[in-house]
Amino acid sequence: MTLKELHIDRGYLNSHLVKERDENLTIICKAWSVRNGKYFDKTAFVLNWEEKIIRCPNGVSVPFDEGKPVQFPRDKCKICPLRSQCTTNVKGRTVSIHPDESLLQELRERQTTPSGRAKLRERVTVEHSLAHIGQWQGDRARYIGVRKNLFDLRRMAVVHNLHLLARMPATTQEKTASILSLA
Repeated sequence: MTLKELHIDRGYLNSHLVKERDENLTIICKAWSVRNGKYFDKTAFVLNWEEKIIRCPNGVSVPFDEGKPVQFPRDKCKICPLRSQCTTNVKGRTVSIHPDESLLQELRERQTTPSGRAKLRERVTVEHSLAHIGQWQGDRARYIGVRKNLFDLRRMAVVHNLHLLARMPATTQEKTASILSLA
């Protein structure tokens, strides 16, 4: 079996499954939004991954390394006509490059497309189910020990599924029951 898509939450982007993934594996995840107040955010800068160079909106290029901040030259920023839209720092503009910036940039680009947004919406039903279970179960473990708490979580998942079945129309319930009996 080959994994083609990995639908994950942002908290799992540091997972070894993501870090050591095959190039054919597509990560489906909503990237963190990039903000910088009233100034240019990171998306206004062009990252050239082959040459490892970042270019500012005014065209100044500086080399970068993933996981390290980039400092643009003070003398170039001082005379830049876009300075008021970019920074107020007297030392020049700084842009932080995340260790997984290439993945985050890929995720941001994908979530701007209609097909990418549709893929992200597939996860909504799972998130709602987890939220319901979290509301019923609460924030704290009821028992001492992993085994008992895992049993409790599975019990709550069954209760949640029973609630979903009870809300379904009768024809859908019959189809679901026939599918479950085949498994």
